[in-house]
Formats: sequence, structure tokens, C-alpha cells
Amino acid sequence: MNTKYFLFLLVAATLLSGCRDRSQVNVSEIRPRETESDNLETALAIVDGLDNADLNQATSACIYNFNQWIEKHDDDPQWVTPSLLSALPIHLAGTGLVNNVGAKRFFPPDVNYLQEMGWISQIARWIQANEVNHRKIWDDHIPASVENEDLAKLRNVLRMFDWTIRNVQLEPLLEYPEVPDDETRTAPELGMPGPGYSMAVRDILIFGKGDWWQRARVLALLARQVDVPVVLLGLPAEFGKAKQPWLTACLIGDQLYLLDLRDGLPVMTEDGSEIATLHGLRQNQKYAVTLLPATVEASGEEILSGLVGLIEADVMSISHRMAILEKYLTGERQMKLTATPHILSRELRTKHAIEMSEIWVPTYEYYAFATALNVRISEGDAGVLAFLREKQDYQMLEDMYQLKEGRFKSFRGLFDDFELEVGQETQRGSKTLLMSSRLAHDKIVDMTTDRQVQEELGYVRPEEMSLTAWQENLRRTKLMFVKTKDMASYMIGMIHMEQGNYADAIDWLERRTLQIGLESADDAPPASLDPNQNPVAEKPSLDLFSGFLGQDSTPEVNRLEKSIYDTSARYNLARCYLALGDYQRAKELLEDDAFNAAQKRGNAKLLQVLK
Repeated sequence: MNTKYFLFLLVAATLLSGCRDRSQVNVSEIRPRETESDNLETALAIVDGLDNADLNQATSACIYNFNQWIEKHDDDPQWVTPSLLSALPIHLAGTGLVNNVGAKRFFPPDVNYLQEMGWISQIARWIQANEVNHRKIWDDHIPASVENEDLAKLRNVLRMFDWTIRNVQLEPLLEYPEVPDDETRTAPELGMPGPGYSMAVRDILIFGKGDWWQRARVLALLARQVDVPVVLLGLPAEFGKAKQPWLTACLIGDQLYLLDLRDGLPVMTEDGSEIATLHGLRQNQKYAVTLLPATVEASGEEILSGLVGLIEADVMSISHRMAILEKYLTGERQMKLTATPHILSRELRTKHAIEMSEIWVPTYEYYAFATALNVRISEGDAGVLAFLREKQDYQMLEDMYQLKEGRFKSFRGLFDDFELEVGQETQRGSKTLLMSSRLAHDKIVDMTTDRQVQEELGYVRPEEMSLTAWQENLRRTKLMFVKTKDMASYMIGMIHMEQGNYADAIDWLERRTLQIGLESADDAPPASLDPNQNPVAEKPSLDLFSGFLGQDSTPEVNRLEKSIYDTSARYNLARCYLALGDYQRAKELLEDDAFNAAQKRGNAKLLQVLK
């Protein structure tokens, strides 16, 4: 299994500790030079094509050209080393990228970061551009006092908040793992999954899952694209473990508007009429304490006055190199790459009486976690491989390239087939690609027993392969097709929803995702949907999990008993009915016992607000 493929870029972040520390720079006026513009254009062109590139090869070429460009470039006079960086825990502050935050030099993880930010900026762009009913759900709850530019910003952030809730299926927030008393390393350094740090932004976006801390990180990155800072409000250390996050807030004008990424809706005022602000909660402490964790309600007044600002600021976002590069991203390439935690910290202190702010550490813990995972993978740790297959099955995406390409195009808003220029060959949009990755149900059922179906799919048993190994590979390939179909069906439904095609979204979410069953032959994608080639001509590699045939055999699975995206599909199905004005049907869905207790709590709050 090519597990190292998707850890490569992120693991590199912690392999740079031997690099020279260049965090202190001499600044002068920035003067762009024509002589290195070819290197910059080449690097940016590689970034543009990352979705369809071999990342290892593209990374090498991209880094080379960026470094050729930036080494001749003057320093950015506005960039400073963020003072909050010095407050990072020592085991996180000593990594290579942190030590080289001021370096005019690019590193492999920067390429991954640029691809992530490319997706984020495109998502933010089309969320703002497309006005559809379900995105307006919170418009009527914006305080009447918000006007003009602040009103536009708050509306945009609420739409981004809604997109995050609907597109990142909520996973349980893990407890921070306990480490043996005689162990000097932390849980992330041991590769132990924990809250907020077990997935990168790439993983959260591609697989559409994350805990509420990870949801908060995605929202912060989206809101940054419209120049709105998002901060987590943490409990004072004495009232929680490691300044436990409580609520998320977006800073617009002179107010911090409060959002609950766990329950999936804005925090409302006591009468439920408006979105609450931190200032308003402090004015109504009797109500405010009811929003605190039950274990600390008795200390509500002390907590509200001692809140800590937890600021999302990835090491790349505060680096000198990204500050320089950001100024050259214009037109379709324009995106916000940088954060200024020292400025946000000062504003929280001077205007909102939040005396202490810190850089939020899960992003940095992820780099330590990824490094540890790579070590455990190299040791053949089956538990790690099982975790990766469950949480982030990149091997499935590599084998089913249409699924991967369709997913990536959905981030960029390329939902439908399109022509780059008039008269050119039609390019497949996200929906067509996702449809092409779905194999007809009868072929899924028969592929392990019917030789004709196997030959139609291009599968022929090699002479040197034993019958046992052949059957195991067929079962694993079948399971991959089943999981692919589940993911593709859900994603197609979500795309229809984003386009405001609620009837089609309901069909895909309800019939094909939530009520998975035997489907007729005409469920297979027609050839006309694929202008370039027959969809079944592309098949996955049979050797999916090389070296693991001695372990428990794969069960015969014709379809999943429950969609991997069951919770999100049910919630979004209800939201489609709400967008169509069918409150009663939405209520029935949101009250379904398929949701767990925590999710039901959020659903009940939503129904109460919208009633």
C-alpha cells in the first residue's frame, strides 16, 4: 500500500530540523525583478496543475523554481516573526519549519499548503458567487444593527460556516491520549490519534469528515479569504485541559459573533432572535453560563472574563516566503496565504478584553503525528494501516482516478462538463467523473464469481497467482468499488445541493446514499456522460493491499449496510427539504434515531430556531 505517498509532503515538515535558522531577516523595499519572473511563472503553473500531477515529481520541480525566484528577491519590509511563536510548546517549537519561518526558501510541505489553499480559495469564491436558498438559512438572524460592509462580511462568513457544517461530517472529538509516566514524548509524537490533530486540511476536505476542532480550522481558512479573522475562545487553563476550546468567533467590525461548530449553528441570543456576540453574553451572564460546559457553570463569571484566544496560524501562513509570494497572486490565482496572529492578539486584548492569546497547537501537533505515523508504517504497524484505511483511504483515490479527479474538481466549482475554449474537446466536470466511478450494482455482485464480468472489467488471473490470493484480491477490489460508489453517490448529491437542484439532491441522498439497495443495469453511467473514454476502461489495481494476504480475509460485500456518509446525508437531505419549504419532512428526518445523542441535540436546536 502506497501509504507514504500521502504522508510525504507533511512528514517533510518535521525533517527539516537541520536547516539553518534564518528567522531574523534584514528588510528593505521589495523590488520585483524581471529576471526571475520565468521561475515564478513556472512554479505557479506547476501549482495550477497539482490536482492532476504526480505530487512527488511536481514538488521537486516546484520547489526548485520557487527557490530560484525568491533567493534573488528582496525581503518583505512588513513581515515580522510573530511573537506568539515563542509560546509554542518546546517539542513543537523546535521543528525545522518553525525554525525557518523567516527563511527566503521554500520547502516540500509548502507545495501541499498551496494546493490546500487553492481549494479553500476556490470554495470560498463559489460560495459567495452562487446564491441558493439553503445558504440563506441564517440571514434573518443577523442583528439589525449590522450594516454595509460588515453586513456583507457576516453574510459571507455565515455561508462559509453553513458549508463547513454540511460538508464536514462530524466525527467524535477524541480525548487527548494518556501517555505512560516514563515516556518523554507527547501523544502526537507517538502517533496516537487525538483531538484536532489526526487529520490535515487535505484529509478533512477530500474525505469530508472531521471533529469540531477540525471544522473550526476549515472555517478559519475559508473566512480568511474574505479578510475575516476567526478565533476559538478557550476556557482558562484552570478550568479545562490545555485551554480547552469552547466556542468559535468571527471578528467583524467591533464585535465577535459566536458560532458553535459542534452543534452546527450560530450561538443565539436568549430569545433566539439574533446571533449572539461575546459582548452580549458578557452583558447577560445568567444566560451565558448556561452555554458553558456543565462542569464549570459555577465559575461562569470568572471564565467569561478570562477567556483565551486560540488563533489558527499554520507555520506556513506566518512564514516570510508566503508573505512575499502572496503579493504576486492575482486574478484567478489570488488567495490569502498569510495570517497575522500578533495583530489579532492585540485586537482581542484591546477591544474585547481577551488578555491572553496563543497560536492554536493542533496544526503543529499534526506534523509530529504524521512523522510518527510514517515511522510506524515503516515498521509494518498493522494498526496504523487500518487507521489510515478507515480515516483517509488515499489508495482508493489512486486506484479510482475518476473519483479523485471528480472530488478535486468539485472544490474548484467545476461541477458540469465544460469547454476550455469554444470548439475544443469537452472537459469532464465533477459530476460526470463521479458518475463514471460508479460501477453498476449487478457487476459489483457478480465480479467475484462471474468470469465474463471479470473480463469485461479487464481482470484476468495471472498464472503465478494462487486461487486463494486471486479470490482475496477480487473481494478487496469489490469492496473498493462498493466504497467508491458510496462516496461518489453522496458527493453527487452534495453537488446538486450546492447548485440548488434540490429534487436531484434529494434523489441522490435519499435513494442512492441512504437507501442503498439493488439497482437496475441502467444505473451504470451511460457512455455519453464520458466524452473521452469508456468509464469501465479504467480499472483499479488488483493488488490493493500488497503483503497483507496472511491476515484476516476480506468479507464478501455487495453493498454497505450503512453509508459512510449516513449522518451528513441525512442532515443535508433535511436541509434540502427545508430549502423547499417542507418543514415537516425536514423535522422527521432531523429527529430520526439514526443520529446519535449529540447530533440530535444540535438538530433540536436548529428546529427550535427555525420553528
